[in-house]
Amino acid sequence: MQIAPNEIFAGYTFDTAAGEIRIPLTSLPGLSETEANATTGNGMEVIRQIVDRTHSALTALAPTARPTKATVTKPNPSIASGLNVAPGTLRQSYNLAFDLMPVALELASEV
Repeated sequence: MQIAPNEIFAGYTFDTAAGEIRIPLTSLPGLSETEANATTGNGMEVIRQIVDRTHSALTALAPTARPTKATVTKPNPSIASGLNVAPGTLRQSYNLAFDLMPVALELASEV
């Protein structure tokens, strides 16, 4: 099942003239204006929020309406460990999988 971008991000637009996609900040409720700032923000938090929102949107669909050749899963968080990790830090992973056409390396068609 192919999902339109505005089914994941409310208010998503594509500006053909500018060649820009736009995702309103309100579509990423866990992202603050400070984190989203283009020059002083946190790019990794922007990415995390986009992936998390994508997971939430796909999970909200009926199982039969979800894509099967592009998936996002979110296992339960685990306790983070390693050098420079503060005690009690949780690590959230996401698994993204995309079936690609071998010749063009483009997303395989859902139909």
